[in-house]
Amino acid sequence: MPLVPTRPLDVALLRAALVDTPATTWQSLEVADVTGSTNSDMVQRASADLTCDRALLLAEYQTNGRGRYTRSFVAPHQSSISFSALIRTGTVSSQRWALLPLATGVAVIDGLRRTLREAGIDAGAGAGSASGTPGEIDLSLKWPNDILCNGGKLAGMLVEMAAVDRTFPDGSSAAAIVPGVGINVTQSPDELPVDYAVSLAMVLGDHTPSREDLAIAIFTELDRRVQEWWRGDTVMLEDYIDRCSTIGQEVDIQLPDGVMAHGTAVDVAEDGCLLLRTANGAVQAVRAGDVRHVRGGGCYLP
Repeated sequence: MPLVPTRPLDVALLRAALVDTPATTWQSLEVADVTGSTNSDMVQRASADLTCDRALLLAEYQTNGRGRYTRSFVAPHQSSISFSALIRTGTVSSQRWALLPLATGVAVIDGLRRTLREAGIDAGAGAGSASGTPGEIDLSLKWPNDILCNGGKLAGMLVEMAAVDRTFPDGSSAAAIVPGVGINVTQSPDELPVDYAVSLAMVLGDHTPSREDLAIAIFTELDRRVQEWWRGDTVMLEDYIDRCSTIGQEVDIQLPDGVMAHGTAVDVAEDGCLLLRTANGAVQAVRAGDVRHVRGGGCYLP
């Protein structure tokens, strides 16, 4: 059973705050009651409809929610914020495409913090315990794509490219980036798929904000970060590093080929790679892998 009551998302409220306003550049927002995967839907749409851009798709329930490395995302009906965004790359250099996933993580963190602070809950840096008492919330990013709350996995992300081989009539690229995010909101421990996951309700109880308030704040922040990305700003990388609890940690990394790497995470490069200082002092660039923080929050391998 969910820890707090659930109800359907208010689509009209979301559209009024995010689409029918000059305050953001989002062009459309849809909420599906049930779909297979919001990411799969948006990847298909990116090629089928080249006019679709800056679009948001949320789902109350996914029958085939997907994570990295063929993993699944599972959440009961109306218990999470599960969404995918479709963002055309436009004139952004392909060398900067890898920054958009980082920007998405920053937007989720900042949207969560903003919502909690508006509710009178301190959601800044500084470790706390998951006691359910407002004011004890530590939100951070775990490279490359996890959002941690008091050391447990609150949200994950899957980012896919779409329509890379498609062009607009003027010959410019129609490539799109589709970041998909699943955020645990109302679930109880027995509704979560793994023991290192956490929901906002497990930490906040009756103080858990509404999914609408959380979604509006997150999508407003994501719109701001996308505009920075389009302009070529570098502040998003600085902000990612500032919010990433992996930096400075001793870590174990399981690479895609199964090899384990060990060292100290020292930085994140402009292409999104984690820079790892190994025992011999060399710095290794890690493009992908599962990270386990040896100490502190994030001490898990998926």
